[in-house]
Amino acid sequence: MKREPVSLCDRNGEVVAAFYSVNREGDKLVIDAKALDVMRMDVIITPAQVLKSLKMVFCWPVISFILLLPYFALRRLVARKSSE
Repeated sequence: MKREPVSLCDRNGEVVAAFYSVNREGDKLVIDAKALDVMRMDVIITPAQVLKSLKMVFCWPVISFILLLPYFALRRLVARKSSE
C-alpha cells in the first residue's frame, strides 16, 4: 500500500516539499523527502538540531494552532455538510 506524502505548499498552493517517511538510524532521524517536486533526498536530523527546533515549536503561535485543531476540523466538517 503506497502512502500519500505529507506536502508543504507555498502561498500559491505549489508543493515546495513532500515528506514520504521518517526512520531512525542510530542517533539520527532520516526523512525521505522531495524538494520543489524535483529532487528526492534523505534529510538527516541530529539530536542537536531537534533541540534547536524545540524553540521554534514551543511558541505561542504553534501552541495556539495545536489547541485550535479540533475547532478547525469541526469548521471544515460543518462547511462540507452545508455545501452538500
